[in-house]
Amino acid sequence: MTVLAATDLDRTLVHSARAAGTVVPGTVVCLERRGDVPTAMLSRRTAEDLAALDRRALWVPATTRSVTQYRRLALGRLGARPRYAVCANGGVLLVDGVADPGWEAEVRRRAASAAPIGEVARRLGASRQVDGCFLVARTTDARLDGLAPWCAGRGWRVDVDRDKVHVLPVSLTKGAAVAEVRRRTGAAHLLAAGDSPLDADLLAAADAGIQPVDGRLYASGWRADHIAVTSGRGVAAGEEIAAWLLAQAR
Repeated sequence: MTVLAATDLDRTLVHSARAAGTVVPGTVVCLERRGDVPTAMLSRRTAEDLAALDRRALWVPATTRSVTQYRRLALGRLGARPRYAVCANGGVLLVDGVADPGWEAEVRRRAASAAPIGEVARRLGASRQVDGCFLVARTTDARLDGLAPWCAGRGWRVDVDRDKVHVLPVSLTKGAAVAEVRRRTGAAHLLAAGDSPLDADLLAAADAGIQPVDGRLYASGWRADHIAVTSGRGVAAGEEIAAWLLAQAR
């Protein structure tokens, strides 16, 4: 039986120095820095368990990061080389490191009824595009007032994440991209892990999953009987999640 394990990365398996928590178990592996400050790190145990998960199951990282940001993590350094990866919140499906044109066409088809990204960008103001799929802006921008209902009428949605806001087509989800991987591979069992409202559809579709107790999704009150919750926070939660996924895959 093929097991597919689809996981968010930031604040689920890897953590910045700010999100690492007060209890950091063992040796830490740093995958990314901004200057001298770690922006993506995990424990050595987490790294080992992810490498083992990649061998035992079909591990699919599913991230809101752009393709460039995802590649910066260089997960191969952990001994893991996922064949599939979902980037840009489901807007890009990498297959052996290359963007899949068939999925790109499907994403365009699904978003055809929504307002063009240029129209939303003009309403949003100062923002950046992520792989041409969605927009990110600072939450301090005054033009965000009334943005959510404006977007809702145009097939877009708004997700506020601490000091930034994501504005995405309603059709753009990690769950849809992971479902495509499951269809292609014939995976019989889907495991999932994620921390934010952008992971909710992926977790809901899984046969079993796990979320960190310090995640935004948990804080929002989202619960499901088939979704476990960590006891640890930050890097410790990431270690717990990786161990849980590996145990489930076995």
